[in-house]
Amino acid sequence: MLKKISAVLLLLILVFSVFVYIQKGKMEQKLTALLQQNAVQVDRIDIDFLPRISVEFINVDYVSDENQQLQAQSLQAELSFWGLLTGDIGLQSFVMRQGNIFYSHSLSPDIKDIHFVLTPKSTLSVQDLLDWLKSFNTGNMRLPTSELTFSAKTAQNDQIELKTTFAINFDGIQFSHLDSQILLQSKRLFNQNKFTLHVEQGFLTFMPNHYAVTLVHPLFNQVKLNSIEVALETQNALSISLQLSHFADDGSLSVKLNEQQNQYIWLINGKQLPLEDWLKAFNIAALVTGRADAQIRLLSEEIMPTSGEFYFDVMDGKIKGLNVLALISQYAPINFDETTKNMDTSFDIAQAKFQWQPDLIRVEQAKVEHKYFILQSQGVVDLTQNRCDFRANIAVNDQRYQALALPVRFFGSCQSPEYKVEINRSFRDQLKNFIKEKLK
Repeated sequence: MLKKISAVLLLLILVFSVFVYIQKGKMEQKLTALLQQNAVQVDRIDIDFLPRISVEFINVDYVSDENQQLQAQSLQAELSFWGLLTGDIGLQSFVMRQGNIFYSHSLSPDIKDIHFVLTPKSTLSVQDLLDWLKSFNTGNMRLPTSELTFSAKTAQNDQIELKTTFAINFDGIQFSHLDSQILLQSKRLFNQNKFTLHVEQGFLTFMPNHYAVTLVHPLFNQVKLNSIEVALETQNALSISLQLSHFADDGSLSVKLNEQQNQYIWLINGKQLPLEDWLKAFNIAALVTGRADAQIRLLSEEIMPTSGEFYFDVMDGKIKGLNVLALISQYAPINFDETTKNMDTSFDIAQAKFQWQPDLIRVEQAKVEHKYFILQSQGVVDLTQNRCDFRANIAVNDQRYQALALPVRFFGSCQSPEYKVEINRSFRDQLKNFIKEKLK
């Protein structure tokens, strides 16, 4: 009896082995034909049936019609068992390892160390995937709901990571639960090297040379937003328009990026921005809080800005960690109704104009108007050390005392600055003249 069972099992194994061998040959023929049809070169193709059915392409090289080149150390596809039986090639997962993308035959990759995993919720035909890739700019795409995990580095060694669930239908992509992160090699954008974006739901639509993105309830570096609208044009030169609206208030931000003569120019306009939230998002000490209107111009030779000029109008805000009223009351005739225990100073209006470089903010002019005083200052913020150095003149907001301005230097940690009243000759002369006027 055992001999009969053994013989049957052996026969089944032989039949299955022959079947697998035949199917493997058919798969190799189909895959080789697909690669040739799409001008894809590989060193070899490895097909395995245990522990799962998979195909791995080793050392892939592909050049598109636009002279963009894709290289990958490995492309691995996990195939469906049913596809093996029928002779069709159906994907259950797709993995790229050590991928590089070159634009216009550049010597070094523009995007490198690419690793991604694509997992369709239902089996995907390899031919459908190839058709999708070829029709990316024609508006005839369809791809079932899939999970995507992606990581890569830029030419500047900045790390990009992304994870989402998405589906593609004709001229658009719908995605959900998107988590992305950019880790800069250095703090090249203000004082921050980490940018995160979480999106509950989003849509991307595309036409030739035009892309539009809508993000619903995004969270950018812990700043809650109601929506982000992006329009991108690539007809002649790169042009990006971005609109952000804040969650549950009237704040908004408009960003325009244009490429002009090998230079990128960012023009940013903000209305009623919660200043403290945005300063924290870029890891800048919140010296001043309040609702801000902003006009910003940034410049760079690559997309990431490298310098810029800023102008801010802030209404009904506070100077954090400093009681200006308590300070000037020691030197000027002023009575105020704020407790000296309060370490913040509220104000009516503040204006600031400054220049930004990756590691430094140079404040050319800053003015704070309060019911009892007017503060004007200039100075620098060292972003790498989080240290400030400002020289200010503080005058009582009263016509009777306008000729008297107290010189003060603020320095040290931006979060809790020290101060020193500099009783110089100019201030002594002001004080003498003030007393003479009062004694007349």
